[in-house]
Formats: sequence, structure tokens, C-alpha cells
Amino acid sequence: MKKLIATFVALIVMAPAAAVAMGSGDKFSDAQTGLTYTVYKPSNTLGLKVSKFSLLNCQPGKESWLYSQYGGTKRYLEIMQTMSGVKCSDPGLSKYLRVALVNGAKAKVYVYCDPSKPASFKKCGLDDIGRVGGYLMFKAKAGKGLKATEIQVQGIGGITYSQLLSVAKSLKPVSASGNLLPEAFPPEMIDPYTTTSISVRLGNSVVVAVGDPENWSAHILEPGILEFIPGGSQGSYITNPAFKALMAGTTVVHLLNSTDVSKVYEIQITVTEQ
Repeated sequence: MKKLIATFVALIVMAPAAAVAMGSGDKFSDAQTGLTYTVYKPSNTLGLKVSKFSLLNCQPGKESWLYSQYGGTKRYLEIMQTMSGVKCSDPGLSKYLRVALVNGAKAKVYVYCDPSKPASFKKCGLDDIGRVGGYLMFKAKAGKGLKATEIQVQGIGGITYSQLLSVAKSLKPVSASGNLLPEAFPPEMIDPYTTTSISVRLGNSVVVAVGDPENWSAHILEPGILEFIPGGSQGSYITNPAFKALMAGTTVVHLLNSTDVSKVYEIQITVTEQ
């Protein structure tokens, strides 16, 4: 069953892990530098190594939300953090099971059972989290001078309820490093059908806001200035195609949609250092 964690699909871009390897060396502390809600970091990730980490665009005018993944493509943990009271993502169809305590907070427990199969859906319980996946959703308290955080801890591919609970309980607030992640700057959003030129800050992204992200490809006329990041399904979320600004300069890009290869959308992108 498809599980989308992106409600505002047209506003989301996931940066490559290598692109955020800047700052203090602690990405959570660097992320806290640019956010006003409290950032939490897990000390227990079930032995799984971090595979993705990024700040993602939320609703217009709202702060970015933090996404981190541990593990591979079959068995993995996902931890999503947003400002409390602000909806940036949607876990998808799931079944509510119970309330669990996580460091004094009441966490709602869900399992990803298929509601189109009423008989099995009715019987679906805690033990099925390891089989079909599930998640905990809870509000974590605010740190000094910061706002509270809504956290989702999700496990896919054999991660049990008790393991999810142990990961959630290991989350602790971090201190700001003073080093701002590049993703703290909101990405530039463009409509390929109307945009002809745009400027973007070095290290930032230009997101191509389209309804069919998997159909788009690009050719960059001056290699090295930009990196094209294809859009489409990434497993449990969907991203739009995007360009990552790698070096100051100006280049023209050609965007193509596979549903109409006769049409080329030409956009000039200038990357600035400031």
C-alpha cells in the first residue's frame, strides 16, 4: 500500500545526503540553528546508519520540516519532525491502535494495515507493525526559548512496535551549533510552463512544481553549475524534480516531459554566492 508522507507534494524536494555534509558535523545541531521549534536526535537507531537527512519545504510561510532515515530500502526507520500544530506531511492510510507513553508524552500508535481488506484490517494489531509497518505520533516538549515539536517515528520492513518505542524514547533535544544548513533557506519554486529565468543562492535548490514529477528530465548546458535531481516516488514519499546549485555561474537548462517530447522548456538559472 502506498504511503505518502508529503501532503504538499508540489512543494517538496529532497536534497542528496552529500549535499548537507556541511557545518559542524552534527546535522541535527546545524538544523536547530535555523529552526524555532525544538530539534530532537535519536541515540538508538537499532544499529541502522543514517541514509537520508534533509530539511523539506512545508506550507508556504511555514518553517521547514526535518526528515531523517536510517537503513536501506527494505528495512528502515524514518523520523519526521515539524513545528507542533503545523501540518507538513500525511502518513497515509493506517489504523489507530492505542496510546503509548514516550518520555512523558502521549504517543498515538498506528499500523499500516489495508482498510480495503475489512476482515484482516479488523484483526490488525501491534504485532502486525513488524509485518506491514507502523508509526508513533506525539508532541515533544519545547526546549528553552523554542517551540514544541510534532514527531513521527516510523518503521518499515520488520521493525517491531517495541523497537519503535525504544527509538522514540531515545530522542533527546540538541543544542544549536551556529552553523546553518543550506536547506534552511527555502527552495525557489518555479512553474516550468511560465518561468524563463531565475536566480538562486549557492547551495540552495530550484524546485520544479509539477503534478507529474516522474515524467520530467533535464539537460544542463553548462555542467558543474547545477545538479538535476529527478522527481517521483522515493519509496514512502514523493519528490518534485529539482536543480541543486553547486557553483556560482549562469546556465540554461532544458526541461522535457516524457508525455510530450516535442516540447522543450528552456530556463536560464543564475547561481549567486550571496
